[in-house]
Parts: sequence; structure tokens; C-alpha cells
Amino acid sequence: MDYAEFVSKPKSMIVAPAGYGKTHAIALCLKYTKGRQLILTHTHAGVASLKEKIMQLDINNKDYRVETITGFAQKYVNAFYCGNDIPEQEDSKAYYPFLIDKAKNLFKLDPIRDVIKSTYLGLFVDEYQDCIIGQHNFIKTLGEILPIHILGDYLQGIFDFNGDTLVDFDEDLNDFEKFPNLTEPWRWKTNNPGLGECLKKIRSLLEERKEIDLDLFNTYIETLVISENDKYNPRTDYNRNIWSLIEDKNLLVIHPDSANINVRINFTRSFNNSFILVEALDNKDFYKFSKEFDKMNSSNFCKSMYSLFLKLFNGRTSIEKWFNESGVKKKRSESDKNLARPIDEDIKKIKRKFSFSVISEILKKIEKLPGIKCYRRELFWNLCKALEQAEYKSISVYEAMKEIRNIKRRAGRKISGRCIGTTLLTKGLEFDTVAILDAHKFKCPKNFYVAITRASKRLIIFTNNKILSPYEEES
Repeated sequence: MDYAEFVSKPKSMIVAPAGYGKTHAIALCLKYTKGRQLILTHTHAGVASLKEKIMQLDINNKDYRVETITGFAQKYVNAFYCGNDIPEQEDSKAYYPFLIDKAKNLFKLDPIRDVIKSTYLGLFVDEYQDCIIGQHNFIKTLGEILPIHILGDYLQGIFDFNGDTLVDFDEDLNDFEKFPNLTEPWRWKTNNPGLGECLKKIRSLLEERKEIDLDLFNTYIETLVISENDKYNPRTDYNRNIWSLIEDKNLLVIHPDSANINVRINFTRSFNNSFILVEALDNKDFYKFSKEFDKMNSSNFCKSMYSLFLKLFNGRTSIEKWFNESGVKKKRSESDKNLARPIDEDIKKIKRKFSFSVISEILKKIEKLPGIKCYRRELFWNLCKALEQAEYKSISVYEAMKEIRNIKRRAGRKISGRCIGTTLLTKGLEFDTVAILDAHKFKCPKNFYVAITRASKRLIIFTNNKILSPYEEES
């Protein structure tokens, strides 16, 4: 790959299969550019990954800026758009298309073009296969101001954005100079070359829409055939294998159901809260719960908080051991009294003078009580932070939560440890070990390809059939 030649073109593009060094290629390109470069991608995890790769090459952070596409658009709309018709941020189906459309129009104005020209000398766009036509037109408008270099892979285009049409690499990008595809399997080269070869062959089968016989890859891909009932019996091989995986500190479990978060919450419950639940950046609960806090006051606090406890923590039985709608229950044992007393004292403070920061302290103390578990840790800690920020800035908890989520959108979020998520939430990430649940339920070749290519060292597939045919959605 001639990186100097690639960045010298006003419009250039590369197709890069998963694990073939696309993010690394962007980082290397910065060695051949002049001035500050703008790098856009789709996800906050992608932002974090790009920043990490660039830092490894010791490139001065003054020479680049990494943001999500929507985060970059949001910044300009918030700064320069004068209308009062901006949709609520929690209404993501309306909010983000609005941002993209209005930002595109703003980028046609000479004063704003001058701002962009004076700030950046070039533009890179990662994961271009996930651009819908509106975003593509937004990028094209930026391309009228800056040289533009795009990287992507049509087999990883899994963000359908509510059924909107994704960019077509052949029809929509014919004015870009195409460079040879990346061919070096960096993700597996030193970790597990055999796994990399297997995934390359599976990619070909997916492109040809052929069945995948997992027995042909059993040297490098572990497969466990299970029945549906195996999941609910702790003595089955399925459960024993999951428990054994928990010893791995860099582990991703992928579930095929992106629509129902409760399936993943139940999984974390089944394995004693050993997994971090990866949540969507704009999951509506972040905003819904924030608004619930904004409705509280000194008189309705206990009843409202009790209702929230039941939603935020595990099981009614665990909560009812300590609380009812009137506050903290009276405890008999001295140890329980010592644990409950600080919470009861905080509740009395709230009744005297309502305080969001005291509510945050109450939540943190409840989370530490015996038998209490929070399966949605990111939601929990973001709520605590939003409560504290609301008090400090004298704003609503809802406004504070919007600020927190917007900062994550711009700065990126590093996801690591033992996690459970979906392809939509973990695309672009890399883990030592990946376990795919219910592989037979994948209905789209792109989602399946993204799932299997997250693993750098070890891939385990749980399925009820060793012959997979993930094409139902496209048949």
C-alpha cells in the first residue's frame, strides 16, 4: 500500500476486510499528510480504537481530530443553526438525520467553509459502508472543501438506520480513485494465523452465499452444538463452557438479537453479573430514567425512588429486603442496621432539602448492599454522574445526561474486559476471545461476518446446527 500516493489524491478509497489493518492504515496515512486532518467514523468505540492506533505511532495529537460523523455534525448545528425545530435528542430516528441534513446545508455557506478550511487540510472517513445516502451527501459536501479519503468494507455494512438506503460502493463512489484492497491479515498474523485463514475462507463463502460447514474449520474454530433447553440448565456443557470463559480477561460474548436488551440482561444475571453489558450510546433508558429524577421532590421522593430501584437493580425480592415505598425498612441484625443507617440518614436529608447529589450518594450506597446487583453498570454510573452534574450546574438531570452522552460521542468510549453485546454495538472492536451465542439465529451474512471477525486469538461458536446459512433476511 502506497500511503503517500493514497493521500495525494483529492478523492481516494480502499476496501479493507475486517482485521486487515484499516484503522492502522489510517494512522499510517497521517505520516504522509500535512496540517491537521479530520477523521470521521460512526461509533464512539470506533473513535476510541482510532485514537489508540494513532497514539501507538507517536503522531502528534495536533495533527488530527477524531470524531463520529453525527458528533461532528452536532457541533456545527449547535453552534450555527438558528432554528427552533431541532428534535429531542432521545428521538434518535428524527434527531440524527436532522443534524446531518442541517450540517450539510451549513457546510455550503462560505463563512463556515472558511472555518473548516482554516482548521483542517484533509478528511478521512472510516467504516464508509455504514453511510446512508444522507450521510454520503453530507460527506460529499465536506469533500468540496477538503481532500477526502475513505475506507470501508461492503461486507460489514450492518447499520441499516431504520431501513434507509446504504451507500453503494459501485454506483455512489465512482468518482473516487480506487486503490488495491488491503491484503495483510494483521489481526491474526501474530495471534492465530490459522484462524485468520479460516475467516478468510468463510468470507468467500458469505460473498457467494454458500452454506458454512463448521466442521471444515474445527481446527481453529471451536464449535459447541447445544439445544435451547441447555441454556436454562446450569449442569449442561453450554453453561460449563461459559463459566470457563469468564477466566479470560479480554472476552466478548455476542448475541444475535440486537432489538431486545432483556436477553442480554438475563444472560448477565445467569452468570452472576460477570459480564459488562455494552449499551447503545443513545439507549432511551438513559434519558427516560433522567426525566424520572427530574420529576422527584422532597414529598414524592421515597415512592419514586422505590419504583426506580426495582427497574435499576436486580429483582423485587432483593430490593424489598431493604426498602418499601416509605423508605428504608427497619432491620433487626446489627450489621444490617449499620448498612441501612447511612442510607436512611441521606433520605432524611432529602426530605429536609432536596438534592440530586445526595440521591447519587444513595444510589452508590444501595449498589453496595448485600444481595443488590446492577446489571446495567454504564447506565448506573451515568445516572450518578448526571445527578451530580445537575446539582453542580443547576440544570436538569436530563440536560446533564445529554451532555454526558454527547461527550462520549465526541471523545469515544473504550470497551474492554468481559463484555456482552451485539454486532451493532461492538463492530470495529477486537477481543482476544469471542463467543458467539445462537449462531444459527443470524439472518444476515454481514452481521455474522462482523461477529466472527471480532476475535483475534480464539473463536467459540454456540449453535444448534453446524451447518450455518445466515441469508434469510436477504433471500
